[in-house]
Amino acid sequence: MNAPGAFLVNLFVTEEEALEARENMAQNQLLMASLDAEIAKAQAALKELVSQRTAAQLLLESNSAPSDTEARAIREIIISKETQMGQLEDEIAETRAALNSMIEGRAQVAQQSGPSSGALEKFDADIEGARTVLKGLLTERDQTHDVLEAHKALLSPIRRIPPEVLGEIFTHCLPKDPFIEASVAHCPLLLTQISSSWRSVALATPALWTSLAVNLSITSCLPKLSLIQTWIARSGSCPLSFHIAESIQKDYYEPGMTTSAAVLELYAPHYARWHHLRLECQDWRIDTGFSKLPCDAPPRMLESLYLARDFWRRDEQDQLSLMLSAPRLRDCTWISNTDLGTFHAPFPQLSKLLLERPLVTDDFMHILNEGANLEECQFFVLASPTSNLGPTATPLALRHNLRILDLTADLFGRLFAQLELPRLTDISVRRFDLVPHHTPIWPQQEFMSLLTRSKCALERISLSDMDIAPADMSTCLRHTSASLQKLILTNDRRMRHTIINDDVLRLLTWGAPEAGGSQLCPQLSFVKFWDCHSSTDAVLADMVESRWKARDGGPTKLLSIAFFMLDSTHVEDLRRLDILNAERLGLSILRRDRPPAMLNSSSSA
Repeated sequence: MNAPGAFLVNLFVTEEEALEARENMAQNQLLMASLDAEIAKAQAALKELVSQRTAAQLLLESNSAPSDTEARAIREIIISKETQMGQLEDEIAETRAALNSMIEGRAQVAQQSGPSSGALEKFDADIEGARTVLKGLLTERDQTHDVLEAHKALLSPIRRIPPEVLGEIFTHCLPKDPFIEASVAHCPLLLTQISSSWRSVALATPALWTSLAVNLSITSCLPKLSLIQTWIARSGSCPLSFHIAESIQKDYYEPGMTTSAAVLELYAPHYARWHHLRLECQDWRIDTGFSKLPCDAPPRMLESLYLARDFWRRDEQDQLSLMLSAPRLRDCTWISNTDLGTFHAPFPQLSKLLLERPLVTDDFMHILNEGANLEECQFFVLASPTSNLGPTATPLALRHNLRILDLTADLFGRLFAQLELPRLTDISVRRFDLVPHHTPIWPQQEFMSLLTRSKCALERISLSDMDIAPADMSTCLRHTSASLQKLILTNDRRMRHTIINDDVLRLLTWGAPEAGGSQLCPQLSFVKFWDCHSSTDAVLADMVESRWKARDGGPTKLLSIAFFMLDSTHVEDLRRLDILNAERLGLSILRRDRPPAMLNSSSSA
């Protein structure tokens, strides 16, 4: 019997062959052991590479800053990829050169031997191969470039910004609107979708969640009440600004429909933090929720209040009075038919007051006399001997620091005569009574006296439904020439007043003085003539063209926006204004046929 370990076939081999076989097996076993060791090392290396790739991928997908060790590794990868990019660019250039050479060679052979020559087949094969190689190199270069840029982004300084600083940066990304729409396409909701770290910073920054616009209709509440509540919770202890626009009418109201009362119920516990409030309600019969607000003290942080509602109910009066007595209130807008005499705003502390509630002249003068800090006002004043605020002794000419005055009235002479406004830059005058008068009602003498007495530098004049004559308009333009930037003249079609005629347009047409031209209103950049213009065809185009194109000795400012209403008889005006608008956008023209009444009025003018 053979000894253990002997070959079963040792009857057919010699002793020397068996010994050689044993030695070969021993060597193979050593070789296998060596290979196993190498495989183990390779697997360990592969595992490490996979781990590193996973870590790098996670880093790439986050906004976290890399550690010092990771940063060093990233820089090495960047250097490696930049070297690889250089090599690929060289290979691409060489391949392109070779490809161009092959194409040129093929063209020469085709020219000498003809397009059916068999020699072209080799060229076609080589060209196709070169194109395949070039395509592969371009793909590899693009992939390498993407990896390189991704790793460079890992070292971006924004990844090292502390969360507190990043949150401050986020606040500067908010929309400029005073009340923010809850949209995933805009901040702050947009910031929560970039990455988990940015989301955490955004949610932990209360200043991002202090403002919200809410729109209510019979079909929806945007945003939903749950999001409004979450929004308020994220604001921490910051002042709150919110706008509620309710377009629901009582006739279409159904139980359970979300109204302003439901929204105010969410904001009511934070009454002390109210900063800016804008409320617009369409139907006074629907509860606003005001009656359920605290009635022991005003909102201490309230600075601006905008209330638009036809009527206010009796049970809401106390809360309204409290809001109007807020110690920090500076900006107040009241659009309502509820009598303002039932409560009073803190006129001395206001800087902006917009009232669309009719006042009598004495009330108007009383408010200006009390509101020494008012800079912007909008009033609706009717000539009446009665007064809601009681008699107040006012000087013949009340000197005031108003900058912006928007005035709707039936008669203006007395108002202009009682004012002196040295800081006035913007005046809007709107006629309330649209019944045509046989005699002019525009108080030219009082208006020019106001401007002369005030010595103000008017930058904007807006006249609506006024019967100022073209000659008087020319006088106003000459007086305000140095400062005037915007001129808006609009009329209701029923008024049939002509303010702008050939003489006014020629006065505004820029030209050299030595050639008899005018250089009035060098800063004029905005004009609007609406149903108040009657001129010979092409005179308007002359004026606009003189202020539309830049030229030596031209006006200080070019016209940037202009609105006109023209009928079909202004063929040349329309043609030239269209050309100017094609060169530089900014001209808007309403084309319409002229009614017979306007034709008669224009011809008589």
